[in-house]
Amino acid sequence: MIKNLALQTQFLLLILLLCTSCAQVATTSEALRAPKAPAQYGVDRFTTEQKHNAHYVEVGEGPPAILIPGLFGTYRGFSRMLPLLAPHFSLIALDNFGTGDSDRPDSDFGYTVPEQADMIVNLMDELKIPQCTLIGVSYGGMIALNIAARYPNRVSAVVCIEGAVIMPKPSPYQFMEQGLDTPLLGDAIIGFIRSGLLDTVIAKDVMGYAWPKMDAEDKAEVKDIISHYTDAASRQTWLSLARALRTSKDFTEEAKVIKAPVLYLSGDKSSFREMTETNIDYFKNYLPNVSLVSFEDGIHDLELQKPQETASMILEFVAPERSRALASTTRQDGQALPGISHNDQYEKAYQ
Repeated sequence: MIKNLALQTQFLLLILLLCTSCAQVATTSEALRAPKAPAQYGVDRFTTEQKHNAHYVEVGEGPPAILIPGLFGTYRGFSRMLPLLAPHFSLIALDNFGTGDSDRPDSDFGYTVPEQADMIVNLMDELKIPQCTLIGVSYGGMIALNIAARYPNRVSAVVCIEGAVIMPKPSPYQFMEQGLDTPLLGDAIIGFIRSGLLDTVIAKDVMGYAWPKMDAEDKAEVKDIISHYTDAASRQTWLSLARALRTSKDFTEEAKVIKAPVLYLSGDKSSFREMTETNIDYFKNYLPNVSLVSFEDGIHDLELQKPQETASMILEFVAPERSRALASTTRQDGQALPGISHNDQYEKAYQ
């Protein structure tokens, strides 16, 4: 979530100055648990048949789709898209383990991509969902692709928003990892994050190129979403999540046999553009069933920046017969959505 390394450096220097006053925050297991805030859209649910409880929000009707958030995010990252997709899908929007209201295992769980993937498949078993669409952002996109590679019969389609098969190297969170790995400093960092004082700074960093172009209402909405990420922060789980991009087992070979259709959405203005281009090359070489769409002014978190356009793309890809209704709410003149460049595969798939 905090992607800019220069910002991370300034952030940690500031934390050093605040270490004395913040060090006692979030040092007990009780303090690490974020207070529950009811879902504004949908119904809160918890798993009941797993060793650790996972929280999710259920809303909508239609074929099932599971929404998987990014590394430090919660299901609320999809808040701007849920009302758009709910008329067309039975949505299950997750908090990954370690985030939101899901459990934070500390002894038998490494927060790696395959472990989170297994949790989701277990959830599908519990809900008696034999197969579904997976929609994942960043780390969540990695998890979706991992499920498609390891559990091919459980996935009907994947929508991947700047996820990856090839992990970014070096990890963009290595500096954060170092800070969180030091108990006193790490507790101070988490205490400051949970205070809410950095919510605007983090929202600006997440939105990057898009932030100056957003109106006040959209900025307030995104900041509120970010606030739910940060008030659920804990040192050990955020450290484990930051490590996950390094410690997750490589699955580039397994991914070559993915059979489910994949829609890969990316932004030309993304701060992870180098990583996405590496993965786009991989998809072109090994996965002919992948459709690639790049937004010319898009950032990493397209679900926050372009909820209508992203939802429309998802519908057009997964349920083209349902997409016209949503498209009509996005553009009234019947023209194509602006700022989208399609590769040949996509154009062939949607002629």
